[in-house]
Amino acid sequence: MRRRLEGRVELIESALRRYRRLDETLDSRGWRRTLREEPSLIQDVLEVEPRLLEALERTERRGEQEGWPEGSTIPRTVGRVREVREQLEMRVRDVLLLRGQVTESLSLEEKLRELREACAHEVSLQRMPGESFALHMGSVARTPQYLVSFGFVLAALGLVVGILWLLLINEFGLALVGGGLAMVGLLVVTVAMLRSQAPGAIWLTPKRLVWLAPGDEPAVEVRLDALGEEGPRWEQTEGMLSLRADQVIRLPRFDGERAERLRAMADLFRDSRFRAQAALVDRPVELVTYPALLRRKKTWSPGTAVLLSRGVFFLPDPDAGPALLHAATGRTLLSQVKLEWVLEGLRWQPESELDAYLLRATVATGGAAWSSRDAQVAQDIPLEQELHIRRGEEVLVGRVELSQRESAHRLAQVWREVAQVSASSDDAPLKAGSGS
Repeated sequence: MRRRLEGRVELIESALRRYRRLDETLDSRGWRRTLREEPSLIQDVLEVEPRLLEALERTERRGEQEGWPEGSTIPRTVGRVREVREQLEMRVRDVLLLRGQVTESLSLEEKLRELREACAHEVSLQRMPGESFALHMGSVARTPQYLVSFGFVLAALGLVVGILWLLLINEFGLALVGGGLAMVGLLVVTVAMLRSQAPGAIWLTPKRLVWLAPGDEPAVEVRLDALGEEGPRWEQTEGMLSLRADQVIRLPRFDGERAERLRAMADLFRDSRFRAQAALVDRPVELVTYPALLRRKKTWSPGTAVLLSRGVFFLPDPDAGPALLHAATGRTLLSQVKLEWVLEGLRWQPESELDAYLLRATVATGGAAWSSRDAQVAQDIPLEQELHIRRGEEVLVGRVELSQRESAHRLAQVWREVAQVSASSDDAPLKAGSGS
């Protein structure tokens, strides 16, 4: 039968081995790294796939004509290849769906080529042209490291007790040599386990979201321009946050404020205008935010002050964050949005643009916006005590945190220099012909 089938049986048996290897790889935990290191796993399947279906059909047709027993070797191999191929196609489809790719109309060969291209793409961990910043958005899945560290502490305590017991029974040599070797071995094993259980970390640049998965998995990225006008598609289930765009990034145990901050920042930079302007900025705008009180018409209002070199903005609580995000993007998020999260992204825009966004937000919330030419920083009150700014009858006071006082000193000095220039300009005599 093998001779009559003219090599088709050998092709089917070879395909079975290759399909099994690729299917088992995709079913393993580190399949991305394995496929990147061994691209032949996909290529081997691609070599036989175009000829396999024809070989299977002709072999099955020959068997029906000649009445081969169902339990004989060749029919059994053909059936097994059919099963493995169908299972492999489902795994490849699921992998591509995770990347957000529609695969319904694709053949297995086309799906495998898509998978090969996806695995060949290596995520750069260096900032690319146009990426003026890389913000660390958080680390996740630290529990394994905590367990390893706890196990190391227990093992080390047990080892110390063992060494002390050996010293008490006068086994000095065994205590020193054996205890020393055991301690070195414990350290080596612990370090190796900590490296393999390293927590995942997520970074945001103006162009992409990069996920460094725990362990030895390769990095994965989502391009922010792939988020589209509909915005990020978030799926939150049982403490896991999933971002679906050109592919899916799943972040275990990433919830609470970290997830809310990531949502706000990703929504901000999915706008092509913000990405383009961030590419033109070399460094972030220096600013200081602090809780403040505004006295206006003999009434004190609580809120947050944003101090820049050219002015100060006061936004009442608790609408400051959503108001600034809406002023910049025209959109409103259903989740929590803190002012510092929005400012963290807007600092990487030109200062004139940031001024415009803050001005819109203050108008929308009924806050205040003062230019450094119209308002003065009090010089008789130490900045460590409070930052005191006055414009006419209105007063803005607040205490700057220790971590921001150095920036506050620099900005206050800029304000004083502006005030001196303005005063000297007002006091200078008019020259003939200069006009009024």
